Amino acid sequence: MEGNISSRAKHIEFIISDLLSLEIAFLLAFYLRFVYESSTRANYRQINLLLLIVYLVIILAQPLHSGILKRGYLKELSNVLLMDVEMLTALLVILFVMKETDEVSRLFIGFLFILNLLITYFFRAVIKAVIHERFRKNNNKTHIIIVCFRENAVKIYEQIMASNPGSIQVDRFMLLDQEKRLTPIEGVKIMYRQEMQEFLRTHIVDEVYIGSKAKDVGKLINWFLSMGVIVHIMTDVFVHEVPNVRIDKVGNSTCITSTISPITTGQKVVKRTFDIIISLIGLVITCVLFVIFAPVIFIQSPGRVIFSQVRVGLNGRHFKIYKFRTMYPDAEEHKKELMGDNEMSGQMFKVSRDPRVIPIGRFLRRTSIDEFPQFLNVLKGDMSLVGTRPPTLDEFERYKPHHMSRLAMKPGITGLWQISGRSDITDFEQVVALDTQYITNYSLGLDVEIFLKTFFAVFTEKGSK
Repeated sequence: MEGNISSRAKHIEFIISDLLSLEIAFLLAFYLRFVYESSTRANYRQINLLLLIVYLVIILAQPLHSGILKRGYLKELSNVLLMDVEMLTALLVILFVMKETDEVSRLFIGFLFILNLLITYFFRAVIKAVIHERFRKNNNKTHIIIVCFRENAVKIYEQIMASNPGSIQVDRFMLLDQEKRLTPIEGVKIMYRQEMQEFLRTHIVDEVYIGSKAKDVGKLINWFLSMGVIVHIMTDVFVHEVPNVRIDKVGNSTCITSTISPITTGQKVVKRTFDIIISLIGLVITCVLFVIFAPVIFIQSPGRVIFSQVRVGLNGRHFKIYKFRTMYPDAEEHKKELMGDNEMSGQMFKVSRDPRVIPIGRFLRRTSIDEFPQFLNVLKGDMSLVGTRPPTLDEFERYKPHHMSRLAMKPGITGLWQISGRSDITDFEQVVALDTQYITNYSLGLDVEIFLKTFFAVFTEKGSK
């Protein structure tokens, strides 16, 4: 069951796409039938609801999206056709039991079948093309390190890659027996334990597979966990007191998986769905705010209205964050001059009366209006509504190993730090503690609580300067 849930979590984009396609096809079929018929005896709202329920039942019962990124065009068409037939057959059976088949337009059913087939297929093809392009650019791959002895390195590698849909990249072998050499595998380099800390600081690492019976393997596991990396332990490894353990299948083998966060794949699906819905609403509001504030920003400081900056996200991924510009265009060039006035101890920078901020910028920051363009980051998947604060590149370069745990989840527009006072907190270690508290105690209820408290913090201007 865990594997099925995990698969659906990975394919949330396709599930949302299928639902959207179904709704578009339904509306088009509904209006097209009026060109030829005028009868409205059937309750089409009820039919629409039944269709959505039938689709959700079908994807729960069958792995419709399993291996979707590997499927060719004809196989994808066959898959969509099968889903379409199953869905409409189930709908007709339900209507027959309810004795309402005579009330439903046959023309409507025909239009719905054809339109849903074409629209669903088109949407899936577009999404697959986008995902493959992201894989090609290496921005969305799961970056993996294998920790093991030389003798089982190739076996573990082959098992991982056997189920690889193009989204996995094994970057390094960390060998525990330094005196031996490993048969080279194209694209995968070898390193040793003493090189790991620097590698984690300078590279993206999402997951670690450990296939070793080393005496200190427990310490090794917890060392990786302290930096927010997901750890998979092969079943022949004896593990003591490892948190958040679950069993996974990797190729033909079974392994134990552990992570700093207790978030389940089901929660990931709900969280991502909520992100998409709210971000779409947020972007509509952003467009209204742009019309209002863009002229003011440009008049007070000619230049781009939307400010973008490279930040560090999930497990070290770089992405561009978007905000309404609140500073003069040359603000970054003058940052070094203000370092002596930094009110934060540690890796963050903050000055309460920053002279680089334009007049309207103070209002935008105080009300958090400047952050509305970040809904685009949420929609793209670089950020979430609730998460941790994404560090700048210069902040990240000064990170210590335990600071890496902040990157174990996607950064968010809001989080525990924002509702706990923001500018009132001046110790970076306290920020790390709040972020770690959020990650290690994650729940959907906590997300909702933070989301609601954010409105209170914004309206009362708590911690804003």
